[in-house]
Amino acid sequence: MDSSDVSLAIRRARRNNAKSLDLSRRGLKTWPVELFNLRQLESLDLSGNGLTSVDPNLTQLEALEELDLSGNKLESLPSQVVATLRSLRSLVLDGNPCVSSLSPAQLRQLARPGRVPGQTPAQVIAGYLNPATGTAPAPPRDEVVRPSPVTHFDDDDDDDAPPPPPPPQEDSSHTQGLRFAQTASPSFETGAGASKPSWLSDRGSLAATLPSRRGLGAMNQEDEASDLKNQLKEEQRRSKRLEQQVERLGERLREQSMTGSSKGSLPHFEMVEVQLGEILNQGGFSVVHKGTWHGTKVAVKKLFDPNISHELLAEFDNEVQKLEMLRHPNILMPLALHRKPPALCLIMELCEGGSYYQLLHTPHQFCSATGPISLGFQENMNILDPAATALTFLHARGIAHRDIKSHNVLLSPHLEVKLCDFGLSRLKSELMTGSMQFAGTPNYMAPEVFRNAKYTESVDVFAFGTMMWEVMANDIPFANLDPADIRERVVEGRMLEMPAVPKEMQQLIRGCWTLDYKVRPLMSEVLKQLRSMKEGSRRPKTATGARIARVD
Repeated sequence: MDSSDVSLAIRRARRNNAKSLDLSRRGLKTWPVELFNLRQLESLDLSGNGLTSVDPNLTQLEALEELDLSGNKLESLPSQVVATLRSLRSLVLDGNPCVSSLSPAQLRQLARPGRVPGQTPAQVIAGYLNPATGTAPAPPRDEVVRPSPVTHFDDDDDDDAPPPPPPPQEDSSHTQGLRFAQTASPSFETGAGASKPSWLSDRGSLAATLPSRRGLGAMNQEDEASDLKNQLKEEQRRSKRLEQQVERLGERLREQSMTGSSKGSLPHFEMVEVQLGEILNQGGFSVVHKGTWHGTKVAVKKLFDPNISHELLAEFDNEVQKLEMLRHPNILMPLALHRKPPALCLIMELCEGGSYYQLLHTPHQFCSATGPISLGFQENMNILDPAATALTFLHARGIAHRDIKSHNVLLSPHLEVKLCDFGLSRLKSELMTGSMQFAGTPNYMAPEVFRNAKYTESVDVFAFGTMMWEVMANDIPFANLDPADIRERVVEGRMLEMPAVPKEMQQLIRGCWTLDYKVRPLMSEVLKQLRSMKEGSRRPKTATGARIARVD
């Protein structure tokens, strides 16, 4: 089993503050180190693995109540570790070499320890694992040795009756006679000269040594009540998980009703139909060429990995699916696809100008229709506005882009804007799922993604704020910093120094950089403020420099 699968399950348990974790049949031969950080765990299932010993760090799971280690290769009893788990009330060790000397009844007692006065279940379990500790665990229920019936002196005497009160202290002749009668009567009942057995010396010691039927019944009732409580607790957990699943499925249905399902609507093409030209862009998994498809200039995105894995194919299908759901003038339009491994290709409409990143940082690589472009505040606002419009539309349709950056904002030679690269996009209900759930570009990544914490589509708002800073400062965000350094700064809120731009723009960027995603502005609000600044910058000034109010 892939260790990443185990790590993913542990991270998910930590993120959801889960009380139970199932790592059974995962092929584990060593204990995952990150497991011991789950201090809230109450139930842990590690059955069916290849563990040969119990890691001492298990003692850090102080809340652990149920531990299943059955079907492993444990060579010694974990007595020392178990002795420190004060909350433990169930330990399953069946199928391990170390328990070959234990009887089935003892194994059942480890999994479901009986009640012993003055001892916790953990102490009872530790006593079975290490009898030398001096603890005397209660025998299993099916092996309780009951005393033989005792015939009392009075026919109407009740075994369940409490012991008689001690005789009064007055030394009267009546009480002396009574005490003599109580002492002497057994010799006449049992025969002349017979001595009274020590276990019948007085009724008080008899009641103290023989377990009454009432006491056993109370213990059984308490055990049953505890079992019922545990069953109820597990049912409540299962019910909560089912409610969450139903909620997610309901969200998926709402998203599908909103976006429609047009999967498979793109026409297929054969590679011989396309003539590939120069390379426009190259990423980690794909390369984009200029091309010609039946006389039409197009962009051809080709996955160049010769070994098309299931994961890579899923990412390709995800991008195609999201593009099929979207039709917007500021979103790059797909035209056709080729889905025959090892060649996975997507034909897109062509933006011959280049990317916003090229226009900002390498303008000599940008193909402008009018020659060199001078980017002022108003020119940048004319690009940011449609980019924000496309992102607002995306969120309204229930999709998060998750890789907003200047590289993915394409421009025509006349500076028409197209948002592209939907390889990491997800429906809102699909966030926090899959192997690429915390992927992205570090320079634009939100703090909650760096922390592997819960996030929403507001990660796009954070990234858009970083792109606005990049545009206004005309600089690459966090240039020359390693991802680890960027993570440290972003998580701590030590963002980039604000450039000399209007105060309204500075406030908007800082708003997008809000650390708490729950209070971060919506993309629709960001678009509204951008348009307000854009319109304000267009108004003519008076001789004193004040803006003239516009009359609509």
